[in-house]
Amino acid sequence: MSKKKKPTSHKAKQGHPARAGAAGHIISIDEFRARTGGDQVAAGFMKWVRANTSLPELGDPLPVLREFLENYLVAAKTQVATELHPFATRVALGKYFFDHPEEDFGFVLQVVMGYLLYLDDSDLWSGSDRLFDEVQEELLETADEQTEAELDDRVFEVPALSRAKTRDALLALPLAAHLQAFFVWFGDKRDVTSTGLLTRKDIEGASAALGVAARGVGAISDDADLYEDAPFQATSAQQIPQLDLFWEALVRIGIIEVGSRRATMNRPLDSLSGAAREDMLMHLVRDVALSLYMQFIATAAGLEDDEDPEDTDLFGDLVSSVLLDSGIDEGIEAKELAVALATLEDGGLAEVPLTQLALDLMVEEGLLERDTHLRVPSVLKKLVAFAVAEPAGLEVSYEDPEDEDLAYLGAED
Repeated sequence: MSKKKKPTSHKAKQGHPARAGAAGHIISIDEFRARTGGDQVAAGFMKWVRANTSLPELGDPLPVLREFLENYLVAAKTQVATELHPFATRVALGKYFFDHPEEDFGFVLQVVMGYLLYLDDSDLWSGSDRLFDEVQEELLETADEQTEAELDDRVFEVPALSRAKTRDALLALPLAAHLQAFFVWFGDKRDVTSTGLLTRKDIEGASAALGVAARGVGAISDDADLYEDAPFQATSAQQIPQLDLFWEALVRIGIIEVGSRRATMNRPLDSLSGAAREDMLMHLVRDVALSLYMQFIATAAGLEDDEDPEDTDLFGDLVSSVLLDSGIDEGIEAKELAVALATLEDGGLAEVPLTQLALDLMVEEGLLERDTHLRVPSVLKKLVAFAVAEPAGLEVSYEDPEDEDLAYLGAED
């Protein structure tokens, strides 16, 4: 919807919202209902929530909403609950958490964001478009601030793995199989376009090596989506995410050298055998994995002149946050992440689908593991520590101090 937008900056906040909202008399729930028709609002909100979100799977949103609105009406000195103002919203949230310090911050924020979107979707919003944008921005900035606060005392732990365990884990990644298949397919050289990409005639073979069904075409046919099992049609190699990412990674680490008409491949594995070849393959897999991580979180380096840095930075921030959370303790509960991303997407963040695509691609290559939780594999935690945790200022604990060296492959058994 046209009203929604993403935040553009962080504003300085003064004072503590809990103390700011502590004064005043909290009206009773009966008075709240009498003033606002709360039962009708509650019924409509719950119907909307069940139809549009997964919030009920995480808890009961209705008590949270009712208490938040009680706090809001007092803070805003109003009887109108069909528009929210930024400062009063912050005060009401602060008062809620002052009274319920044990409550999950993310769930409460999703409830309030859901209420805002419900008012908009149901045409109950009585404020201006500008006010809607401002309060939505306030909620998103509050989420950012809470996330930053939660990172302060966390420790990113990198477990010690022997060389043998490192070898077995790295070579079991889908990434390792795809990388070796791509080497075999590529041969010594391939034609490239004027922009340094594989030509259309090679899209099918290159994609197949990476486990993707695709083919190059001069123009995408009108019935391209009619058959689910049909190969993906692409007019450029760049349109296939896995191929585009792999190609960029191999160029960055120097395995592929791109000329004006052809690309050639350096083949360090060919001259090696035994343990030396095994070590080189492990290094290559980790180098490509690190490059893939960095492509997702450091996209600003590839901005075009007409792109907005803030748009790209937000995508990188989302991926960085997910990688960081996935690498700490048990990782992120998959259901909780799905609800959070859906809430952000409903809030107008166009980067969410791109973030979900990035996560899916990382899972496919083994850079993330996903079952009930989303986790960084133990063998790759050192890379995420280097790419995300250390730049974010987290304390990183290396069980084996030698792992501070990215080239270290683990102690011999």
